[in-house]
Amino acid sequence: MTQTPPNPFVALQPDSELGLPESEHFSAAGHWWSQPEIDALILAYAARRPLLVRGEAGSGKSQIARCAARVLGDAPLLVEVIHPRFEALDLLYRVDAVERLADAELKRFDESNEKYVKHGRLWQAMELARAGAPLPVLLIDEIDKADADVPNALLDVLGNRSFQVPPLAHRAVRAAGGRLPLIILTTNEERELPAAFVRRCVVLNVNPPAHETPQGDEAFIDWLATRGRMHRQLAIAEEARRLAARQVLADRKVAIGLGYPKVGLAEYIDLLSALHELTQATPEEARTDEQIHWLQRLAAYALVKNADQPQDRPPVTPASAAASATPADDAGRASR
Repeated sequence: MTQTPPNPFVALQPDSELGLPESEHFSAAGHWWSQPEIDALILAYAARRPLLVRGEAGSGKSQIARCAARVLGDAPLLVEVIHPRFEALDLLYRVDAVERLADAELKRFDESNEKYVKHGRLWQAMELARAGAPLPVLLIDEIDKADADVPNALLDVLGNRSFQVPPLAHRAVRAAGGRLPLIILTTNEERELPAAFVRRCVVLNVNPPAHETPQGDEAFIDWLATRGRMHRQLAIAEEARRLAARQVLADRKVAIGLGYPKVGLAEYIDLLSALHELTQATPEEARTDEQIHWLQRLAAYALVKNADQPQDRPPVTPASAAASATPADDAGRASR
């Protein structure tokens, strides 16, 4: 009897960093583990269930799949980004009808259809899981963009641990030894998922701290700044990093009050990336002031995105500047 390998996620510690190298789909980054993320992965791995990660757009949901693959011994990470025209069979296989027709016209038609049936991501992941190498991770990103038949089809495959391929004489593709990949799905909640599907998943809600009190404001700023620090390749001064987080919070509150989509982590990282790009040649002793200058000048175009919102709103100012600024200082700063 094959012994089940120990759950690798049990050894993870909250409030610790995991480096993520650049890959085909993603740039280099760092991840700051939270206890809920660790616990959800422990359960999904132990129960052999998909992990459904819910949360607002740009909150770092897909990065959890990258981290899981790294923890599983740099396991293969397969990525399927769902779009509105995505069909249920696309996860399993697709038939290249164009190649099939061309071969038929040239009288070199493959009657077995082997040549024309292309493996989908789930099929590929099941094959990799069969090899006995590190358990692969399949990221199905933004599953809420698909029709209900996509999660339902996935549910059938996971329940049966197999599926049939009619174009290949109904060949059965099975999970050898019941070994399925670790499947991680993300949703931005644009469309409600079938209740039966959600019940069969382990669910992790990824939400930034609530910001309805001064303590909540500081927790949100800390949450952003901590994740900003994980991008070690960005040379950002701490004062500029926290000021950018305060600006995101201020514009986020305005957007929420007007009923608009919220800005958050994705826009914050975009801002930090821009500040790094614009000031990487600046001497270190002048970098903080230069980054704050660019932040106050450019942030509105990353954070104020609705047509009836004024982008000339006053920027958030550093605490030190707010305490000592004069009207002349403000006028000079605005004209830079």
